[in-house]
Amino acid sequence: MAARRILVIEDEPGAREALESLLAEEGYTVTSAASGEAGLRRLGEFHPDTVVCDYYLPDTDGLQILRQVRREAGEGVTFIVITAGCGGDGMERQLESEADYFFQKPVDLARLRGALEDDAGARHAAPGTLVFANGGTGAQPLPAP
Repeated sequence: MAARRILVIEDEPGAREALESLLAEEGYTVTSAASGEAGLRRLGEFHPDTVVCDYYLPDTDGLQILRQVRREAGEGVTFIVITAGCGGDGMERQLESEADYFFQKPVDLARLRGALEDDAGARHAAPGTLVFANGGTGAQPLPAP
């Protein structure tokens, strides 16, 4: 079986390089982009199975990237949103209805790995279920244990 292909869209160089390196060490085929526009170009060239995208990008936001990925690549691409900050209830409601997974930074690598190992992504979870880095589910992140 071919290695799962992951596109990382992250504007912070250190975070992007760390994610790319860690995912490659796990055996995934990984490429990355530093902006939403570059990420969408890579989408058409790389044809990923999974997109890991920072929510706050300099040229757009992760929700807009998610919607474009869905238009171009369909539901077969697992979409994971990561963010350092929470944009409030409106953002969370949108992510709840559209993203497969949502992780707050710093990303819990064991949980990210678990999301990636699930071949069908969140399609096994109840519709609209978010999985947060601390293990909670639902519309609001739970406090870390």
